[in-house]
Amino acid sequence: MTSQSMRYSVIIPHFNDADRLERLLLTIPVARRDLEVLVVDDCSPNQPALEVVKSRWSMVTWLSTPRNAGAGAARNIGLDHARGDRLLFSDSDDEFLPGAFERFDEHVGDEDDLVYFLADAVQEVDGSPSNRADRLNALCMEYHDDPSDRNLSQLRVGHVVPVAKVYSRVFIDKCGVRFEETPVSNDVVFNVLAAVQARHVRVQPVTVYRIHRRPKSLTSNPSPEAFLVRVGVKARLASALKALGIKDIPSATGWMVASFSYGPRTAFRTWWLCLTSDMRIDVFRVFQFGRWKNFVVGRQADRAEKKAAESSRGHR
Repeated sequence: MTSQSMRYSVIIPHFNDADRLERLLLTIPVARRDLEVLVVDDCSPNQPALEVVKSRWSMVTWLSTPRNAGAGAARNIGLDHARGDRLLFSDSDDEFLPGAFERFDEHVGDEDDLVYFLADAVQEVDGSPSNRADRLNALCMEYHDDPSDRNLSQLRVGHVVPVAKVYSRVFIDKCGVRFEETPVSNDVVFNVLAAVQARHVRVQPVTVYRIHRRPKSLTSNPSPEAFLVRVGVKARLASALKALGIKDIPSATGWMVASFSYGPRTAFRTWWLCLTSDMRIDVFRVFQFGRWKNFVVGRQADRAEKKAAESSRGHR
């Protein structure tokens, strides 16, 4: 098979979660001759379990990071090996919905640099609805329903995960974006820098992907160390956007206020990082009641959902 005949490359980072990985693989049409699946294992300790999955999925390309370095490093290895005209990413604990790849065939054109699709989200423990895809879908639909420059900008800088999207590989190679190798938020810079440089961007209001909320995951890491990593990612993103001449630079205000909940040491480090970065300092945002109301309501809903997931897991 030549690289010209390969339409899709599906890149999946994996770490020590063979059962969920197999659940995902069952939702991908791996037998298609115009599709390749690249699973990049991040030096999982439980190699015997992974070997069992490998033995059942010989049509998958199995790769590995040279050392445990996180999902960002794994995705970069996948990018280096991808041959498809179109790039898709999936987390190993999520899944594609039935008919997803037929929807990609139908809606992704040769001229598209980046096409956004919709996702749904469920609590893994009981299948009940989760809010994890709500903001992503809202950004997509706001631009789809009103394709203004403002809504496009918000979509580009606000949709910071690589799933439920289809990228042109030629475009990604041309702009040279790669994932960071941070323990959390390693996909933010890739997604935003790719989006702001894409010339042909569309939203297809079709749900193709399912996100599973697990009781404990990297995305819900509440530690001060993880918080500071996330702030650092935003600071680097701000500098990169400024260098590209992008005006919609991330604001530091919310991070600065939120830092107080982690104690004085973390707050000091956060403020120093923000004040010495290219992030915007919007003092008046602190006094916008509606913005803080939405933030508090969203955070309370998120915490309630995580608590329910933990409780359900404890009673299983």
